[in-house]
Amino acid sequence: MIHRRSRSIFLHALASLTLSCSTIALAQSPEQVCAPDIQAYCAGVPHGEGRIAQCLRANEAKLSPACRQGMAKAATLMKEVVQACEDDVHRFCAGAAQGTAKECLRTNFRELSMGCKRELFEAKREGM
Repeated sequence: MIHRRSRSIFLHALASLTLSCSTIALAQSPEQVCAPDIQAYCAGVPHGEGRIAQCLRANEAKLSPACRQGMAKAATLMKEVVQACEDDVHRFCAGAAQGTAKECLRTNFRELSMGCKRELFEAKREGM
């Protein structure tokens, strides 16, 4: 099982990717689909470290159906990546600074488990 700090770092880094993790039926990323919602509800929120995703989640009841669908798809994809890469994050990124898990995984890509690589490739194929 991954240590709480490592899991927190990894989840925080992946949360920042939530808006760009997948595509929906219109072949648009959640970030594209949510652009009007981001402008309406999160215009003053600085980008990075998952702050836009947090803002959208805080305003979920007000979001357009397309944005909610894109975020749900991205969250599902993120959950699959987290599960598949949990041991790899613990092994390679336990000492990584908060917000750097994505870079840590990229740096150690050749050493990652096949399951983790498969989910990362799937996420990339889906528009990550």
